[in-house]
Amino acid sequence: MERPIVLTVGAHGGLLSKIQPVLERSNLTVHHVPLGQTALNLVQSKRPRLLIVALPLLDMRLDQFLQNLANKSPASSGPALALLADEHLLPKLEPNLDDRHRFLSAHLKAEELQRGILELIGDTPRIAPRLMLRLEVQLGAGKLLKMCQTDNISESGMLVRCQDSIAVGSEVRLAISLPRSADPVHAKAEIVRQTNPGVESIQGLGLRFIEFEGHGRKALTEYLKHQATESQE
Repeated sequence: MERPIVLTVGAHGGLLSKIQPVLERSNLTVHHVPLGQTALNLVQSKRPRLLIVALPLLDMRLDQFLQNLANKSPASSGPALALLADEHLLPKLEPNLDDRHRFLSAHLKAEELQRGILELIGDTPRIAPRLMLRLEVQLGAGKLLKMCQTDNISESGMLVRCQDSIAVGSEVRLAISLPRSADPVHAKAEIVRQTNPGVESIQGLGLRFIEFEGHGRKALTEYLKHQATESQE
């Protein structure tokens, strides 16, 4: 089954930084663009199930964005829309809200944001449980080759402690060392966020797994299931 596609729109960081940890743990395919016009151009080709728009947009007014969105995709087949904004904007946004156009306050807790996002998608994608495990990871990006350590990891991605800055959207090579395994798990991943040291306790990178070599996905999944079982005993 294909994973639902979510398209986030707006400046990196800021309001979107609150939902990035939720999205990277979800069984979703997430794309990000900074500008409303770019998002409108991608709606028909990517066919996202949900648009998450952080307001205000950098390049156009919301009414312009909504009108253009309606022109590109009929309401019955177009994506659901989550408007992420501060609560003082709610009175201005209310005329645009309905069952498929929802306001998400930037002050909601992560669990409430997650619930609202999954309700708009229309089903319940599996949230891959995060395990707080310290695994050694060799990370390669272009000529950069760096040894890092995971802060947490799931079947869909991980957060690694890393002092180097790598642009969001970059594709990286990984070699993940599993205890009691002679060979590391080799994979490709996408950088989906950089942590904000002023808000979070670590400096690092959020990654979403793209593909694994050989039986790498199976090896990682079995290891994580084993660790999850041990932690519950």
